[in-house]
Amino acid sequence: MSSAFDVAPESRQHLDAAVPAPEGFWAQYKKTLKPLDVEEPIDVWVHRPLAYVLTKALYPTPISPNAVTLISIVFGVVGGVFLFTSSPWHMQIAALCIFLSAVFDCADGQLARMRGTSSPLGRMLDGAADLVVSIVAVGGGCFAVWSKFNDTWWMGAIALALCAGTAVTGSFHTGMYDHYKNVFLHFTSARYREAEDYETAFARYQVKRSSGGLLIRLAWYPYLFYVKSQADYAARFDPYTSSMFSRFPAYSEATSHIYRKHAERPMRVFRAFFGFGSLVFGITLFTFFDLLEVYMVARLVLQNAVFYGYLRPAQRRASREAFAEMGVRLPDQATA
Repeated sequence: MSSAFDVAPESRQHLDAAVPAPEGFWAQYKKTLKPLDVEEPIDVWVHRPLAYVLTKALYPTPISPNAVTLISIVFGVVGGVFLFTSSPWHMQIAALCIFLSAVFDCADGQLARMRGTSSPLGRMLDGAADLVVSIVAVGGGCFAVWSKFNDTWWMGAIALALCAGTAVTGSFHTGMYDHYKNVFLHFTSARYREAEDYETAFARYQVKRSSGGLLIRLAWYPYLFYVKSQADYAARFDPYTSSMFSRFPAYSEATSHIYRKHAERPMRVFRAFFGFGSLVFGITLFTFFDLLEVYMVARLVLQNAVFYGYLRPAQRRASREAFAEMGVRLPDQATA
């Protein structure tokens, strides 16, 4: 039996269409990501989903993204310290701590994007955290490898030399991925403007170095070191671009199409194998099984072969051709 309060079928359909369906977990999750063109697959499928669950729990609390960054540093440092010990299950505990550090490292940015509170300060703390965690984790990993192969002085020396080569070139890998990720976002996204070159960062430091708490003041030093080192190496890695983002032309659909056409292929390789998330996941996995020496050699030989044999010439060509097609001449570009 119908009543005067029943809604006609066609009207009900209209009302149902007017009320948006609630978004599922994955739809909400994707909104916390950067563009997938630059997101590392290991982060998208492993670190960030777990970080998103954490972020959902933290969202209604007063815990800030900067506090999450600090927790990430604590986990990373604790994991690195366990690599220097010989306590029971120390490798597995170290792997778990380093993995949790990566999850919290992803969660700080996702929480900031959910709350709409992203800031240069937060990105500076995040960059400083990455540097501190990588130094402790990689340093601990080198010690763990040396401890397995120091029966004679020459075996220990070889192990340390291989580890040092892996650590140095690994920093080049992650630094260049981070640099080209920011360049790619500058040209292809009207929304993301998270990049900060050394000149801009140092000018901000001059204004704000006496403000903030002790943690903020201490974070400036590793952050400025990282940004300056990245800019210096980028100039040698690819002389056809610039590390000063303020010199790039503003976003437009035309420049976006041009840059994407030339740089999309090398960016796929960068994000798949050379980011910080990939580095940390590799350390986590091989630490858990106490096979860090295998990972060190694989990075030193295989990844460097791809990095210098394919990526460097491919990225130089992409930069040269993209800027030439845009008709842009940057002051610090090579004349070759």
